[in-house]
Amino acid sequence: MIDFKKITTVLFDFDGTLVQLNLDFPKIYRGVYSIVRRYGVDPTLYQDLFLIELVERITQELMGHKPEEAKRFNKEAEGFLRAREIAAAKEAEVVPGACQTLKRLKERGIRIGIVTRNCKEAVRIGLGKNNFIYDLLLTRDDIRPVKPEPHSLERALKVLKSKPEETIMIGDHPIDIKVGKKVGVKTVAVLSGKKRKEDFKAFKPDLIIPAVSNLLEYF
Repeated sequence: MIDFKKITTVLFDFDGTLVQLNLDFPKIYRGVYSIVRRYGVDPTLYQDLFLIELVERITQELMGHKPEEAKRFNKEAEGFLRAREIAAAKEAEVVPGACQTLKRLKERGIRIGIVTRNCKEAVRIGLGKNNFIYDLLLTRDDIRPVKPEPHSLERALKVLKSKPEETIMIGDHPIDIKVGKKVGVKTVAVLSGKKRKEDFKAFKPDLIIPAVSNLLEYF
């Protein structure tokens, strides 16, 4: 349960929550796997990892015996991911009602943070073209490791001077719920991304709503 009268801060995910980047993940995975193979690594050994974590893991492993090759791999793989995100951000579609929701929350004195695994340039493009209002933005360029590790949310709470019990993390992926639970904030899942209601059941968010605009019904 969430006592919305006590909420002072809302932390939002970016892609799928505020905007739709419409990234072609199967194609991006194939591209990254192709890069990985060129460095003599079998990407199928890392199929349980998301792309960012995969790149980090392989970089670390190469660093142990081929440091220069590790640097080249990281630059190439990160550059590939960044380029796809930036291109998608230029064509991004705002989730209906998202801009207005952040504006209304701000008018009601709520502190607003955006915490995302995406790169900063892509996020700024996506947010800037739609005139989003927020107090804090944390991307993977600002802090590692990324969600679902707790570091980014802990940083957001510190910067915004917010207490976990007075904060909501809202996102379209179970990662957002997992990281929220780790840090002790309230969690809200939105169904505006690619995940459905049943995908969240095992993670037990405090609330599930169709989209961020529905959040205003509770404030």
